[in-house]
Amino acid sequence: MAERRLSSAERRAQLVGIARDVIATEGTDALTLAYLASRAGISKPVVYDHFSSRSALLLSLYQDFDQRHLADLHAALAHTPPDLRQRVEAIATAHVACIVSQGVELSGVAAALAGTPALGEAKRESERRYVDICRHAIRSADGGADLSEEAAIAFVGAADALGYAAARETISPELARSTITTVLLSLVEASG
Repeated sequence: MAERRLSSAERRAQLVGIARDVIATEGTDALTLAYLASRAGISKPVVYDHFSSRSALLLSLYQDFDQRHLADLHAALAHTPPDLRQRVEAIATAHVACIVSQGVELSGVAAALAGTPALGEAKRESERRYVDICRHAIRSADGGADLSEEAAIAFVGAADALGYAAARETISPELARSTITTVLLSLVEASG
């Protein structure tokens, strides 16, 4: 009996999953379109049907991370009462959990794409969406609270740095979460 052909969406998801595995186990430098085709057991043209270049593949991996990060944040906030501290703790917990679970792969992808206009745009859009969700969660818990633009920049920078420190096991995830909570609460109070 012949194997069922994957749909285009299924094939793309398969390739993204294999690419993440390659980065996690062998590093970003090992990931080429030819190697991805070999690992997937398909021809190179099939990979090129989905990704026009290595940069396009890496950008797709970054976008995949972003979608999962936002989904995790939405899920965490959906189960959190409209209390400011609890919302901020949920934001911190989701942020650290996402980076710890994907930090090695994500940092390799971001480093490989550093300086490309596509990544710069993707990061700006990702941060804007993320901050919008956080601001909405904060405002819905306390109508007078908000994050100014500069406070949002400080929060994202601190949260990413602490999340990556936890992913590298420089600090514990719990310490990263509690510090992000403290930082975000102080930024909300300063701009609220």
